[in-house]
Amino acid sequence: MAFDQRYPDGITRVMQESQRFYRQELGKTFKLNNPTVEVVTGDHDRAWYENTANGDEPYWWVIFNMQRELMTKLGLRAPDSRWLCVGEISAEKQGVSGGGGGGGWVILSGHDADGAAGTNGAMNRWYGGMVHELGHVLGLPDSTYTDGTPMSASFYDYPNCHFSQAQKNGMLNGPYGSFLS
Repeated sequence: MAFDQRYPDGITRVMQESQRFYRQELGKTFKLNNPTVEVVTGDHDRAWYENTANGDEPYWWVIFNMQRELMTKLGLRAPDSRWLCVGEISAEKQGVSGGGGGGGWVILSGHDADGAAGTNGAMNRWYGGMVHELGHVLGLPDSTYTDGTPMSASFYDYPNCHFSQAQKNGMLNGPYGSFLS
């Protein structure tokens, strides 16, 4: 895929909106790098990321291949006590739209990158999705039902969702709470 400035610009806007939401909800938020998005050109063509097995479940191949490459190229770890890392790749295996967050990382595939770039639906869905995945990075599990919090399907109704007090306490006192200031 040829470079398209809409992608780093859109991901920057999604991260800035997520940062704003966390400040509103917690009174604290995470810092962003400057520039917010560092574009890394992959060493392989799209098909390699989509079809090279990396684990037992094809759902994870694209994003785990991207994560492994970012770790190698940038000297990152998983988890990495120095950073919270967000990786988005333009690849996505047909019928498999993998992505997730945890262990200090958000790793997302093509539909999320397209959404951030403004080419895949309403932006509130992508803002809510990033808030949700960052919640995982900060130690929260998925909610067990649609409960009005970003950790449930309520993130699709962003910004009309809010963390519970227990979720706020979990993030502030969790393993990555030191990243919030």
